Amino acid sequence: MDFPAEHHLRRLATHAGAHAAVDFACFYVLFARFSPLVQPAEQLTLGFLLYNVLAFGLQPLIGFLCDHYRSFPAAAAGCALVLVGLCLPQGAAWAALVLCAFGNAWFHVGAGSDVLLLSHGRMADNGAFVATGAVGVALGTLAGQNGVSAALPIVLLSAVLLLLWWMPTQFGGALTRYWIFSGRTGLPLAFFLLLLAVAARSFAGAVMPAPWRSTGDYLLLAAGAAALGKALGGVLADVFGARRVSVLALALSVPLLALFYESPALSAIGLVLFNIPMPVTLCAVADLLPYNPGLAFGLTTLALLVGVVPVFLVPLAGASAAALAAALSALAAGCLLVVTRNRREVYHETV
Repeated sequence: MDFPAEHHLRRLATHAGAHAAVDFACFYVLFARFSPLVQPAEQLTLGFLLYNVLAFGLQPLIGFLCDHYRSFPAAAAGCALVLVGLCLPQGAAWAALVLCAFGNAWFHVGAGSDVLLLSHGRMADNGAFVATGAVGVALGTLAGQNGVSAALPIVLLSAVLLLLWWMPTQFGGALTRYWIFSGRTGLPLAFFLLLLAVAARSFAGAVMPAPWRSTGDYLLLAAGAAALGKALGGVLADVFGARRVSVLALALSVPLLALFYESPALSAIGLVLFNIPMPVTLCAVADLLPYNPGLAFGLTTLALLVGVVPVFLVPLAGASAAALAAALSALAAGCLLVVTRNRREVYHETV
């Protein structure tokens, strides 16, 4: 089921806006409902770890189910779960966290697989979709910390939910190949290297020292830089080639983030470059699983979880964290250099 261009853009805009709204609502709950009520600090850390495990760790399983039941409105169901968690009473902090985590997982896989299906080989679509999440996370964090009324996320999420329910799920649609897998390795090694690249970037991004990011205005600057990098990544990869863009961007980000992490301006440029490979990696994994876009999307988010979990266990800071982040970024660049290629062909097959 192929859609005309205006319908395609409407679906992409709806998914991208919903991504921002869902992440906004989830992080509003974490910082307005969960953090003020849960003590001591160990339980707070456990709660945030639980949220990440549920929101990211379940996505491969959910993605596998979505691939087999494409008519199920997973994105809308995920929004509904987050909305229920958002509307729970103030004292039900743990229940709200769990519902938001489950809803986040269902939404991401449902919307992410739909974008993969409707993109027709354009990495730019996937970059636009993933980019809005960073802005939603930052705004939800600030709203929760500054006592914004819950009416705002409730209204936003309700509006998004109505749009998603009204919009039909794309099933039986065009199967898209990105043709950016280099073929230099077998499929098992290619999977390993791509997911290693995602995990390495996740760990690098989490340990990367940037003391300026803790304040409100600079938090938005960091989120905007990350979103811009993801959005640009897909566009640039479509024009100049996946391997060339992703490897060069990571290589250029290393000195900026490792040596100038105390400078907001230079670090922000580094963050833009650091996030450019994200849509490339997602599309490369989807290239290896052309019949399972939901599973492909879920595997990349699982790799993100694997990369971020060690940060909860072994916190790092300062020059040692910067050196580790640089080394991991170089490792990710090496993985993408081996697995991806620049030449692309667009191929459609009816599912």
